[in-house]
Amino acid sequence: MIKNVLFLYKVCTVFFFIIVSLCILKFDGGKHYNDPDPTPINWRNIVYNNKTIENENNIKEEKIKLKLSIDIDSIFENIKNEKQKQDVDGPLNRINYVYRKNERINIERAEKVKDAMKHAWDNYVKYAWGQDELRPMASSYHNWFGLGLTIIDSLDTLLIMEMKDEFIQAREWVESINIDQDNDYDISVFEANIRLLGGFLSTYHLTNDSLFLDKAIETGNVFLNAFEDDPFPKQVLNFFTKKGKYNYWSQGCTSLAEVGTLFLEFYDLSETTGNPIWKEKADIILDTLTGFQTKMTGLIPTGLIPDGTGFCDQRISVGSSGDSYYEYLLKMWIYYDGKQDKFKQYYMQASDSILRFLYKRSNGNTYFVENIKGKTIDTQEHLACFASGMIALGAGTNIANDKNSNQLYMKLAHSLVKTCVDTYYSTPSGLAPDSVDFDPVTGEIKPNNPSFFLRPETIESLFILYRLTGNTIYQEWGWTIFESINQHCRVDRGFVGLRNTSTPELKDDLQQSFFMAETLKYLYLLYSDSNVIPLSQYVFNTEAHPIPIRKAHTSR
Repeated sequence: MIKNVLFLYKVCTVFFFIIVSLCILKFDGGKHYNDPDPTPINWRNIVYNNKTIENENNIKEEKIKLKLSIDIDSIFENIKNEKQKQDVDGPLNRINYVYRKNERINIERAEKVKDAMKHAWDNYVKYAWGQDELRPMASSYHNWFGLGLTIIDSLDTLLIMEMKDEFIQAREWVESINIDQDNDYDISVFEANIRLLGGFLSTYHLTNDSLFLDKAIETGNVFLNAFEDDPFPKQVLNFFTKKGKYNYWSQGCTSLAEVGTLFLEFYDLSETTGNPIWKEKADIILDTLTGFQTKMTGLIPTGLIPDGTGFCDQRISVGSSGDSYYEYLLKMWIYYDGKQDKFKQYYMQASDSILRFLYKRSNGNTYFVENIKGKTIDTQEHLACFASGMIALGAGTNIANDKNSNQLYMKLAHSLVKTCVDTYYSTPSGLAPDSVDFDPVTGEIKPNNPSFFLRPETIESLFILYRLTGNTIYQEWGWTIFESINQHCRVDRGFVGLRNTSTPELKDDLQQSFFMAETLKYLYLLYSDSNVIPLSQYVFNTEAHPIPIRKAHTSR
């Protein structure tokens, strides 16, 4: 009896061993016996120290990456296809012939600008990824948003320059952030609007990728917390606590540019989503601003009381604190394809007064003065150099509906941008001071603020005038400026500004996000074909983020 039991036990043991061996051989998955690695093939991906089995997870991750890659490929294929469609000749495009004539040099220059963008981007990624701005010389960073500002501000530049891998990096960052949870900074509503909201909207329109519209809506919803009982929003807003306030140095006042540069982004967010809430907020601001009565019709002092009852100062300027309000009056008329007469009326009143009260000519130089309490100050900020492009764009879009006026405006725009270019030529570095004084008699240019902050306004105007005229002098002026930037502002780990344009060795160690969003973008477009962001289809916000004109993109 015992012998029978032992025999049965041995048989079962052998049978069990055979079954287990077959299972192991099956799990081996076809291992070759001459393979120098003795580990079974299907075991090689098992990582015990991390307590993870990668087989199934890797397949899922690869599928996700494959789906993303297909989407990105489609996006960049569409961008490439759009570049094959030459924009038709017309008042907003006079460059088709001259671009083809000089195509080789245009392509070479555009590639050099793209190389500058790559240098700026790669070093930002290496030394400041996820932070707001790079400090190249210190291999450090500067934060004031806490949201990776450079990434968001650069999105559409990466698209336009067809920098696919870099765009994928940027998109993954955007997907990872939570607009109202990932920071605890008091952020300028004005700056966040033109950089964050403008950047998200532009990228959505260029890609049709819903991620960017979702982020635009998140940002727009946070902005609503800046509006309380007053017609104007608070100057700064903590995105996390949702609490708004005014800057301590503003003494409870806000500025014309801060409240008057919300229209384009707020209107477009409402038009794109079908939610009128942002347009309604912008309309209240517009009605309040245009309700002011001043001696210079259409011009408004830069300092405003938040409840909309009056002014905190008597400074009239197309420079800081005033500039982009006037810009947006024109651009809102363009955005609605010339169908909103109120914006035409407001812009024409303002532009007529700008040319009447702020325009000055002195010994060959033409520039915009400031008016403080009725007194003229012969100082022009670099920021005001956008205005020559604005005047040219008004002529190109025929807002005055008068051929003779348009011709006059184009001549004025040319003379104004030439003076801005001359401020570059006036310094040893070939870079413009942030503000200059003009001798009212001789017209001599003298630095007021000698710093150079990598600003875009002169390049912006050169781009607009080139597209509208086909005159390659604007390209040559732009290239001279770019070469000076490359010579004095490019460092091993990015680009920096100058503390003094007369002493280019003194650098400020900050790579501004607008350098990548605006300056390099406008430079690239200055040497691109007319089909790359055609002015007949897009209007740029004041941070150079292109927004589609409503009629031109009704299918979006």
